[in-house]
Amino acid sequence: MTNKKHIGKYLIALFTCMCFASSCTYDYFEDETNYIIYVPKVDANKRTDTYKIDDLKILIYTTSSFERERNSFSPFEDNARSRVGDFNFKIFPGKHNVYCFSNISQVNFSDTESYEGAKFDLNKEGDYYREPQAILLDKLEPDIIFPGPVKRDTSLFEHKYVGQICVACKQLEKIDNSLVASNIKSVDIVASGVGVKQPLSQITYNQNEAISSRNSAQDRMFLTSTVYNDPLPGRGFEFGFANYYFPSPILPESEKNEPIRLELTFKDGSNQMLYKPMIIDLVDKTTSEKIILHMNQILVIELDGSEVNIFELTDPLDWNPNIDQGETEF
Repeated sequence: MTNKKHIGKYLIALFTCMCFASSCTYDYFEDETNYIIYVPKVDANKRTDTYKIDDLKILIYTTSSFERERNSFSPFEDNARSRVGDFNFKIFPGKHNVYCFSNISQVNFSDTESYEGAKFDLNKEGDYYREPQAILLDKLEPDIIFPGPVKRDTSLFEHKYVGQICVACKQLEKIDNSLVASNIKSVDIVASGVGVKQPLSQITYNQNEAISSRNSAQDRMFLTSTVYNDPLPGRGFEFGFANYYFPSPILPESEKNEPIRLELTFKDGSNQMLYKPMIIDLVDKTTSEKIILHMNQILVIELDGSEVNIFELTDPLDWNPNIDQGETEF
């Protein structure tokens, strides 16, 4: 009887230790986190109708090889940590390249398990690539020290990867009588000299570097824009439109002087072409050098009859009908 009691106590103690050990093991693996990316626009305590993102992709590489990938989508309820904006990782000690993306439903990622091969590119329909969304990007470069405290970074998603080309128009009837502002309801754009793919290894902190790429000199984008009135208040422009593009591509030596070219087709309310396509090359009118579209940059083309002026808005975060200052003219 005594032995049975001892055996029972032993089994209870053993079971308790096993449970405790199991609990400790779980906590141990949870505590192996050594890198956290906090995303405020995901945090349920901070998210609002205007302060939020809908999707998230995180790619982590050592300086030469793939290490981790994480995808999450609104309402970001993967686990208790993601609900408050924390995305936890266990990664190797050393320096890393970390890419955080949002607004990426219009691009395709491929070869992500190879740092040198990883890239994303535009969707393609038929012969033409399509316009991307306002892709948001943060590039982080954590240095993980072991042993050491947990490294914590923040991805604010305040900067766009894409550039934007905006067009403000007036007095186009000087070119042709059909181009009266009240007739023009939409614009089709065929764009060449543009980037269509982005190798991750070419993304840098310096947004003033042309970093995208293309597959061939025949690459074209097709974009459609509705128009709105008075895009630059106080300047008398009757209507305008805007679209997103990848930054200007790095081109081979034989093609390096090729500018971005926009072929504009103005259409009426019945979607009928009003006039033959208008061709605009993004070149400096003084030097004839091509104008580079950089990451997170806004270029504005003013069309005043047949007169063309191109300038950069110095605050690239906002393009809206109320912007009328802060530019550098080309």
